[in-house]
Amino acid sequence: MKRKAVIIIILAFLTVFSTVTVLVNHTEAAEEGDATEENQDQEENATDDQAEDVQQEDNQGNGEKAPPPDESKFEQVAENDNLILKADPETGHFIVDNKKTGKKLRSFPNPDGWNEGGTSDSWGVHLQSPFMFSYVEFDVRKDVVKESSFQSQGGTADFKKIENGFEITYDMPNVGFVIPIEVKLEKDYVETRILGDEISDEKEFAEDDDSKDPKSRLVSLRLFPFLGAETSKKENGYIVLPDGPGALIDFQKDRASTNNLYSERVYGDDWAFSSKADFSSRQSIKMPTFGIKSENQTFLGLIEEGDVYANIVSAPSETLTQYNWATAEHLFRFKFFQPTNRKKLEGYFTYSQEMQREDRSVRYYLIDGSDPTYVDMAERYREYLMEEEGLDRLEAKKNVSLQLSLIGGGTKKGFIRDSFLPLTTAEQAGQIVKELNTSGVEDMSIHYYGWQRGGYDKNGGHFPVAKKLGGNDDMKKFVDFVHSKGFTVYLDASSYTYNNTNKDGFRPNRDAIRDLSSTVIKNRSYRGEKFLVSPKFMEKTILQDMEKAKELEVDGYLYGDGIGSLLSTDYNNKYFVNRREAKELQEGIIDKTAEELGGVHLAWGNFYGLQNVQHLADMDDDYSYDLFVDRKIPFAQIALHGLISYSFQDGNMGGNMNHRLLQGIEYGALPSFILTHEESQKLMESISLRRYYSSNYKQWENEIAVQYQSYNEALADVQDQFIVDHHVVAKGVYETRYENGKRILVNYNKTPYSKDDIKIEAEDFIILEGGR
Repeated sequence: MKRKAVIIIILAFLTVFSTVTVLVNHTEAAEEGDATEENQDQEENATDDQAEDVQQEDNQGNGEKAPPPDESKFEQVAENDNLILKADPETGHFIVDNKKTGKKLRSFPNPDGWNEGGTSDSWGVHLQSPFMFSYVEFDVRKDVVKESSFQSQGGTADFKKIENGFEITYDMPNVGFVIPIEVKLEKDYVETRILGDEISDEKEFAEDDDSKDPKSRLVSLRLFPFLGAETSKKENGYIVLPDGPGALIDFQKDRASTNNLYSERVYGDDWAFSSKADFSSRQSIKMPTFGIKSENQTFLGLIEEGDVYANIVSAPSETLTQYNWATAEHLFRFKFFQPTNRKKLEGYFTYSQEMQREDRSVRYYLIDGSDPTYVDMAERYREYLMEEEGLDRLEAKKNVSLQLSLIGGGTKKGFIRDSFLPLTTAEQAGQIVKELNTSGVEDMSIHYYGWQRGGYDKNGGHFPVAKKLGGNDDMKKFVDFVHSKGFTVYLDASSYTYNNTNKDGFRPNRDAIRDLSSTVIKNRSYRGEKFLVSPKFMEKTILQDMEKAKELEVDGYLYGDGIGSLLSTDYNNKYFVNRREAKELQEGIIDKTAEELGGVHLAWGNFYGLQNVQHLADMDDDYSYDLFVDRKIPFAQIALHGLISYSFQDGNMGGNMNHRLLQGIEYGALPSFILTHEESQKLMESISLRRYYSSNYKQWENEIAVQYQSYNEALADVQDQFIVDHHVVAKGVYETRYENGKRILVNYNKTPYSKDDIKIEAEDFIILEGGR
């Protein structure tokens, strides 16, 4: 009986407990549901807020089309031998009259197309405005930006003339922003400048004002975003974008409507804001340039000061407006993920509190000529590189130089420890060079990868040269042999960007790059996990190792995958550098390397620090294939040819080999291959070298010799010559012309091309005029 009573009591207790548990769980579920609903409400409100913000701009339009700026109000403020600058004191809009051509460059869209299309009232106001901007309200939604414009805010402007131009200060009391800018006229361009140090974006409230401050702060600004914008009424123009080698968006009347923009960061994304961020899948921008060709005026835009804090933004007609436009978007604050736990998995997105206070300047070069094209734009960029960046013309050479990459050693994954995997010893490297030379390759520049003590996959502790490759002694013998042939050797130094060995005194928590939330940045790629080294620590290590490289008498370093190609802010308190300082530091490393070793080659390189760069390897030869981008062009190659040599992806690494050869010849590139002495199967044992699936030099020796002769025949005598024309002859047929009159026509089609006296076999090229 007692036992039965005990059982009843226990059952009763369990029943009560389970009821309590259910109630608790139900309560928790309800709370979660409430939280979810609250989050949904917040998201819906956020969407509504954004819609309401746009709607407020629509209301300001009152359903009527905003008129274009009244050109009768413009006053002349500057003049030189070539140009006249006129400005509107009320808005700061300006017009540049070209005395030579009689054409006009307006800071606003061409009024002739103002009433075309179905642009919304809000975007109609944006079209009228001298600038658009975005801002965050830290006390409302710190992870969401709102977009507006000067006209939408109903601001005021204080205008005054200065030497060669004018200064205007925009005041927008609704958000509490004051934006001062300058516009100046120069010989063949007009320059716009945002005076970063003088920007104010903190609203002041009177003591008796009970209004809550939303803490609105400036995030980005597009100054004169529709400068030179044209409709597609006449299909005789295009936008030039720095996508890959260069890309064109043609003016098209019947283009499908979309809300997608082209928006990419100059010099690529910043890893200090990478945590949980969706980086772009497009190719990163290497050149701070853009442009528009139209019947009315052709211009080249070039971002000068503040290039490291800029996006290039563009859209074709029927994307939000009826106009084709391209502009620079200047960034002042940046979105990042702020973790709230030690594992860095939970947290929230917000924007950086501190503003990047630096001047932002853009030059707009007016391109002369009866019918200027992207070639004329690229030629003006070439002039800039020579006049402003100090690039000089190359010396003439008898033969083109094969860009030969050799993989010394990789890393073989072990059960207990990894081991060095030799693939091309220094002695074997000499053998490869000798055999290629004997087969007809008259000139070479060798890039030696995986030479460091731990091999290709080990970053840190580079010297001495790996013992299994022959050490420093055999490397010195190899360099001496190469020099006896008149060739050059560059050691790969891209690995200094990372560290995964803790050598060189590196400690991740002390010496690695940190993001704005103070999280150490790791890079996970085909080469495994590794830490990004703080730029100042990297600089110290490179300079310490420089003397060891000098003892080998190599001709220089090959940088890339970091120096010259990756720019990151470093929030490590011990080594802090902002993005501009990181760029200057990289330029200093390039200059010091050239001074100490003699030369620098750069892989995947951005267009800065080029004064002491002799060659650009792995240069982009294709674009990102956006739906609204119509075709690629050799804009970068036209700008560089005759100043710096360049090569594309190695000829034995995938794709259509003959197509790659033809494009190399069309674009004026040098041939490049990557080889090993060991059989290609050996690379399958390595951690990360499997992608070089066809690298054995014996398999490629004959093909390299044949391709080299084709390159030499086409390009040997124009290495120091500028490209002066490039155009489409017919579908799949292109012509490149050089200063000395040499013309190269390339036929990519699978059928022969024939017209008049010109005949080109299928998938082949011919040389006309000039040459030897």
